[in-house]
Amino acid sequence: MSFFDEGEKPRTATRSRPPQPRRASGGSRRRSTDDRTLLLRRGGAAVVVLAVLIGLVLGIKALLHHQAIAGLRSYDTDVNNLVANELSVRDEFFHLIDNSFNSPNPTGVPEALQQQISVEHTLYEQAQGWSVPAQMVAAQRDLVTALGLRYDALQGIAAQMSTALGVSGNQTEAIRLIAGDMETLLGSDVLYAQRVAPLIDEALAKAGITGMSAAASEFLPDVNWEIPEQVAYRILGFVPAALCSSPGAAICGGTGSGSPGHELVSVTVPSLGQLQGGATTYTKIPYTAAGVTFVLTVLNTGSERVPGVMTKLFFTKAGLNTSCLTAEGLPIRLSVPGSTYTPSIVFAGGTCASMTPYFNTVLKMTAEVVPLRGETDTSNNFQYFYVEFTHS
Repeated sequence: MSFFDEGEKPRTATRSRPPQPRRASGGSRRRSTDDRTLLLRRGGAAVVVLAVLIGLVLGIKALLHHQAIAGLRSYDTDVNNLVANELSVRDEFFHLIDNSFNSPNPTGVPEALQQQISVEHTLYEQAQGWSVPAQMVAAQRDLVTALGLRYDALQGIAAQMSTALGVSGNQTEAIRLIAGDMETLLGSDVLYAQRVAPLIDEALAKAGITGMSAAASEFLPDVNWEIPEQVAYRILGFVPAALCSSPGAAICGGTGSGSPGHELVSVTVPSLGQLQGGATTYTKIPYTAAGVTFVLTVLNTGSERVPGVMTKLFFTKAGLNTSCLTAEGLPIRLSVPGSTYTPSIVFAGGTCASMTPYFNTVLKMTAEVVPLRGETDTSNNFQYFYVEFTHS
């Protein structure tokens, strides 16, 4: 053992912990601020995105609402245009068959009717091809049904006209079939009035659309066209004896061999008495919710028995639209020469939406016994009065 080795203790190596790096003063606070700023920026972006989405949704909703309103308006306009076109078809169709037996070319009537039927068929097909708003589906379904009924009825009438205009054993049956087709036309009018128009108006009202409505549509101009005797008289100018259930029965009407003529003797309002004519005299008439009843006294001054004599009233005033102020009475079933009849006409505002514009203003009232074919003197078919409707 050497001297240096003796007594010398081995050294123990010790590691000192490396110094920890000092954090910069305020670092923790800065990181916290950055995080908060980031969150605020993200929140702001989210608000912006949400606002854009809400704006987009509201914009799309407004666009869809605008399109829906435009669709409802367009449908109502299409229906009203169709009704106007149908009115032209109706007027020409009935003009052709009315007194067609005495027309210059009776044999050409069925062919002329086909032209109007073709127009009606075109309108029918157009309506079937319409793109319809969801709110108008029910109205559209009934409209197409009504148009189909009209088209079928017109075809049926035209198919029977040649036989009805001839004098043969089948003439009476043809007239009865035509009267049946007239009933079909009336059925289409009822369907339109009770279903189509109310459904359209209801959809428009629910959408908040004002100033628009479904136009009225009546294809049958007169319900008397449903009566076979009336059909015969209007087409032929007389009623064939074969339509009578027995000789001389009231249902037969005239034969067209006499001279027709009627006189309007007087007009009375039951609550006021007989009206007085003259430009300087006017009568105040209380208007009730049930309307006003006018009783006409009609005298058959001719020599012919005539079925279905019609009476009517209408009112006029310069500068005032009075086209809706009309009313017809029920027909005199059979007018016999020398006899007097008192048909009533209930005037309840005609087709006016409101009677308000016509209160407390003097109107000229024309009362009429509708002149007959062949009636040479019609001066006594009319009487004129000045009246003023007042609130009852």
